[in-house]
Amino acid sequence: MFAASGFDNDWDYSLKRKLKVNRMQKISGFFLMVILVGAVALFTVGTPGFSSKASGADALRAAHSSGSLSQEAGGEITKANWQQHPKIKEVRAVVQAVKTGMSRKSLTVKRRAFEYCEPYEDVERLIASDSRGRVRFYLNDAGSDDSAVKTEHYYDEAGRLRFVFISGGAVNGSHLEHRIYFDEAGKRIWEEHTYTKGPGYTFPEIWPDEQLQINNPAVKFASKSPCPEIKRSQTRKGRN
Repeated sequence: MFAASGFDNDWDYSLKRKLKVNRMQKISGFFLMVILVGAVALFTVGTPGFSSKASGADALRAAHSSGSLSQEAGGEITKANWQQHPKIKEVRAVVQAVKTGMSRKSLTVKRRAFEYCEPYEDVERLIASDSRGRVRFYLNDAGSDDSAVKTEHYYDEAGRLRFVFISGGAVNGSHLEHRIYFDEAGKRIWEEHTYTKGPGYTFPEIWPDEQLQINNPAVKFASKSPCPEIKRSQTRKGRN
């Protein structure tokens, strides 16, 4: 048995001190990392505009790819339940009220027709307003040499766009039915893109806002067209 030398004792003491210092440094580094991660997370959440936001069309595509759109009331709208979802039924009630008003001639209908002169310039515009002058329905019809689209807009009693029905056709025999549902705040809550005939065409799956009359359909109806207008009786009650 060898007795421990003074050098051995000093070395043991120095080693233990270094190990203790290393442990303290590791602990300090760990807590520093936790603090930094927390600070970054807080900055990311608390800073408006820090995180990148997808465009409205990208967000809708992502929602459709997963087969659902989130709703606060009534739960998610999905491909399995959208036809029976309370929010969709609410929109259908608005559409039915507009159709009833037109069939009963309680809405004043005005129509303008134009010659075809340029691709996708309107050849027809039709607007229906209630007794307060609020627009409840707006239609525009346009096309080109190889396709045509008719767009129907339905507005609630407050004048808010709630539903759009787009019917399209193409020279390859395709027929499109496209539906867009909006809530009271003007947010798209569901969009359906269906070809009832043919191989399909280049119609957009997410219809661009700029091609819809979300606001001021009366201004659009009265606006000048580059195509010559076909003069005829422009005001009538109801829709034949």
